[in-house]
Amino acid sequence: SSMFLQQVPFMFITLTSACFESMGSMPALIEERHLMKYETSEALYAEWVLALANFLVDVPLGLLGASAQICIVFVFSGFPAAVFQTFFLWVLLTFLVYDSLFTCLAAFAADAQLAELVATPILTVFLLFNGFLVSQAGAPAWLRWIFGVSPNFFAMQSVVTAFAEAEGPEAQAIVGALGYERGHEGTGLV
Repeated sequence: SSMFLQQVPFMFITLTSACFESMGSMPALIEERHLMKYETSEALYAEWVLALANFLVDVPLGLLGASAQICIVFVFSGFPAAVFQTFFLWVLLTFLVYDSLFTCLAAFAADAQLAELVATPILTVFLLFNGFLVSQAGAPAWLRWIFGVSPNFFAMQSVVTAFAEAEGPEAQAIVGALGYERGHEGTGLV
């Protein structure tokens, strides 16, 4: 159980790093959008061509990079092999959620400063309400709805409960104290 207690903060940091991976690309996306406006105004190509190229090149490269990082982190984590699939899936899904969010914000924001200004409060709320920093039991009643929409909460809950199941009854008791419950993975995917 002491190994489990040491690994829960590691799970939190891993999921947090997945959240921040794409935030740094917002300024480049905004710059690319400005260049695309000039190029499409000169009729060099249509906007859908750039969108298709980004989807066919940037998305697979992002997934490949995130997948490699997740595998490397898992190897160094000391987690039991039985939780690799759950760990990989939820960290990758967390990356995809935030990559999509930051790409969307970069598409609508006038500049990088505004995009980061809008992204920061969203990211902060989801990071706080993940069940590790602020638990459902410890949150004010009027803020508990945030857990139901926080991708970080569902990822932490799924990874921590899978790890506890592999570790045994002592770890499962700690999971109960944290307020995580097994069996809500489908809700998190929706």
